[in-house]
Amino acid sequence: MRLNSPEATAITKRFFLAIDYLIAKREIRGLNTFANMHNLNYWNLYTLRKEPERRVLKVDYIAFLAKDFNISLEYLIFGVGSIIK
Repeated sequence: MRLNSPEATAITKRFFLAIDYLIAKREIRGLNTFANMHNLNYWNLYTLRKEPERRVLKVDYIAFLAKDFNISLEYLIFGVGSIIK
């Protein structure tokens, strides 16, 4: 069992905080909506959310949030600033 670095785990957790933010703002209905929008496997995302220290977040997923929802890359990667650009 390989564990991610603390930095990678933190980025994954911020990714899901951004997803939760979008749900709260009603920009998406849920994780499944995000998965369907980008032709992703919902169960892979679900497992990633439950095991962020053991699963790898794909860079594409971060790009989808930044491009489609104006989520700040500085927030996602470094944890600084506002969640929205």
